[in-house]
Amino acid sequence: MYLPSQIFIGPLPLFNVLMVLSIALASFLLSRYQAPDRVQDIFWAILVGAILGDKGIYIVTDLHYYLEDPAHLIFTPESSLGLWGLGIGAVIGTVIVIFRHHSEWTRHDMDVMALAASPALTLWSLGFNWIGLPSKIPLLSIHKQHLDRFATFFFFFLLMGIITVIITIFHRRFSNTHGQVAGLFLLLTAISLVAAQLTAPRPEFTLSTLDWLAIISAVAGYRFMTPVAENHETN
Repeated sequence: MYLPSQIFIGPLPLFNVLMVLSIALASFLLSRYQAPDRVQDIFWAILVGAILGDKGIYIVTDLHYYLEDPAHLIFTPESSLGLWGLGIGAVIGTVIVIFRHHSEWTRHDMDVMALAASPALTLWSLGFNWIGLPSKIPLLSIHKQHLDRFATFFFFFLLMGIITVIITIFHRRFSNTHGQVAGLFLLLTAISLVAAQLTAPRPEFTLSTLDWLAIISAVAGYRFMTPVAENHETN
């Protein structure tokens, strides 16, 4: 199985290296698309909030361990993503910046963020652990080198790569209303999250964290695309 948290480049796990590269890529793309300062602010707020939340949840849950060896928060696989801490920190950072610029946001801002986030997330997903799960779809099972289980997050990486190509082409050739690119990105990402999880069976139907993320993304994506539908109805 592919476990980036156990592959090191110098002192850092591959997961962390890819995270840094994806951040650099997103920052470069925001500059290329001439994103306004408020978009840059929310990008860094999400980043800093996610990092602080990620590290904070490890400190809260095992304070004694990290007080004895604080370097493990940075340099070891034990400090790879704490999903809940990352999410909470990112949300707090986002809310702070949104309220700070509450009267300035435009749908074009969301389009620029989507165009930067999609390739960055694709690169970052290379660092997700490709832990194989029994696949319900035989064509998606990997049988080479004794890998008889389909790597769910590898499928997500492939889907995100396709989404990046789609929204880039859509932005350049078809988009004529602000918000369409962001809406398409969110809707396709929601579908990808669900599709990746459907490749593996579940013992019982329960909504996971990724399911809730897919639902929120789908609702937000539909909201961004709704004005397009309304315009067509009025015409």
